[in-house]
Amino acid sequence: MSKHFQLYQHPWLAMLAVMLSWIVCLFIFAIISGGLFKQTPGTQSTVFTTTLLAHITLLFLIVPFVFRLPEGKRSFKAYLDAIRLSHLRPVFQLLLLALSCYLIQVLCQIGGVLVYRLSHDLPVNWAFIHIEYHLTKLVPSGSWSWLEPFPSIFEEVAFRGVVLSVFLLKYSKPKAILFSSIGFGAMHLLNLTGGKELSWVLGQVAWSVIFGLFYGVLVIKANSLWPAMLVHYLGNLFIAPLTAYLQNSASMQTQTMYGIIFFFGFIPTTLMILWILLFTKIWPISVRNGLPEIKGTEAAAAVERIQ
Repeated sequence: MSKHFQLYQHPWLAMLAVMLSWIVCLFIFAIISGGLFKQTPGTQSTVFTTTLLAHITLLFLIVPFVFRLPEGKRSFKAYLDAIRLSHLRPVFQLLLLALSCYLIQVLCQIGGVLVYRLSHDLPVNWAFIHIEYHLTKLVPSGSWSWLEPFPSIFEEVAFRGVVLSVFLLKYSKPKAILFSSIGFGAMHLLNLTGGKELSWVLGQVAWSVIFGLFYGVLVIKANSLWPAMLVHYLGNLFIAPLTAYLQNSASMQTQTMYGIIFFFGFIPTTLMILWILLFTKIWPISVRNGLPEIKGTEAAAAVERIQ
């Protein structure tokens, strides 16, 4: 047995290494984009390119080949299997699970807006619904509107793929989900560097931890990263038009409170986890998804490792 230090055997250090490396990668690519390619800092194209390249470099080069996460030295294919990124089947079942979860989130977000309006003794009638939720207002316009949330799917690869898998090697599923969610929430403290209000950023941290519990349960029960990646992308894509009324009329503190309760917080997380448990009980998803054929105790150990 090797006595050399193995990062995957120390999940908290592994998570810290991933988080710090992501910051370093962002910094390096920001310098490259501004200095070498003369891109204007802060523009949509610059932020998109910088974030995308940082995620790809970290998650598909540094993590598997330098850090050797989540389970030590492995082939790239084994890495994709270990983080559940290669688990694409059953496609229809995974797609249905993701879209049904996102529908619950949409209903909670709309419900939060309606509760806010009713709390101010304003009517919720067809005229209001038609104005605020007309299809032309909900569908993003312009190519960047569709592309801008795309790098966020790599947050799932990082925290529910790599970090969650590392924690599962030493902790129970509930603890592993909680610990990876705490890391996911802590990463949002970086938004303070962008000039965001402290109360808003702390709210982001809070609802990211809470909503991270849903993502963790979804990945483990689906045995795939793809449903969580899809929900994360859609959530970031449509949150602005779905909650525009509240964003335009409520204080930052009120928006934060509604975010923690309705938009990404307690209510949607609870309902979506309950739905996942019901969905997978009625229609179980095979844990052998994407695994090679292995027999005997080796198979049992492999299945236990990824669950």
